Amino acid sequence: MDMRNLSITLLLLLVISSPGAAQDLTGAWEISTQGGVVPQTMTLVVIQDGQDLTGTLTRTASGRGQSGTFESDVEDGVIEGKSFSFRVTLSSEGMPQAMRDRIRGNSFSQSFSGIIDGGSIEGTIMGMRGQGRPFIGERKN
Repeated sequence: MDMRNLSITLLLLLVISSPGAAQDLTGAWEISTQGGVVPQTMTLVVIQDGQDLTGTLTRTASGRGQSGTFESDVEDGVIEGKSFSFRVTLSSEGMPQAMRDRIRGNSFSQSFSGIIDGGSIEGTIMGMRGQGRPFIGERKN
């Protein structure tokens, strides 16, 4: 094999074996998931600094004729290539009484993991009972 062919082969192997280029998750995202019997929509605002992710997740909850909007900070957020993950802690403060009753006034965490593909994301939310549910999202800006 001549030097030119060897160089081309090595370059192709490098490109094929490299993980996907890191995506930029910075911005506002509208996330939808099936929450109980009705779909739930949340707004995720992400600030990416290298591989670290911070931001907020805002959701509106309703139950038994009551509703409320509450916000949680993005914790332990990281992105590697196209894969990302983060955690939010949901406090009973600001929740409708029906939701507070359901979680018995405690706080709990949810873990999000997924894939970004340009202006869309999809993944899984792991809740307090260890059950995962899928989510999809689109960039708002």
